[in-house]
Amino acid sequence: MKLLVAAPGRIHHPAAQNYLDDYTRRIQRIMPVDRLTIREAKRSKGGVNKRARKRESAAVLNAVPQGAVLAALDVQGKVYDSNAFLLWLVGLAESGTRDLVFAIGGPDGHEPGVLEAARYRIALSPMVLPHELAEVVLMEQIYRALTRWKGFPYHR
Repeated sequence: MKLLVAAPGRIHHPAAQNYLDDYTRRIQRIMPVDRLTIREAKRSKGGVNKRARKRESAAVLNAVPQGAVLAALDVQGKVYDSNAFLLWLVGLAESGTRDLVFAIGGPDGHEPGVLEAARYRIALSPMVLPHELAEVVLMEQIYRALTRWKGFPYHR
């Protein structure tokens, strides 16, 4: 299985970039992983920008490879603990899923079309997270699940 993380814009915070680089290297030892950088739409300050959300959501859907399983990160999604996430991820890998795409929304979230296209909706937390932090948390949980699946010691 190949993992893809579709997220808007590039990572601006150096610490987040360092974590993501580290987790990406670690995950790639076990399973292919790549980031699909979605062009971040221009926004005005304050309030929800529906036009920007619509553009980013369309770009996410266009970036998803045909036949891929889409999992949208959404605060209203299913909350997994680390064990349940492990079972879910391994279940997909062992069932022959070829591509699994995690879609992270921008500051305004996902359009309903992304949520409807997603086979899974996952909440990393009941709290809203900035997309850079959400990406770090997601990658850590993926790495944790994969190391447990393969019986590797988790880094301490």
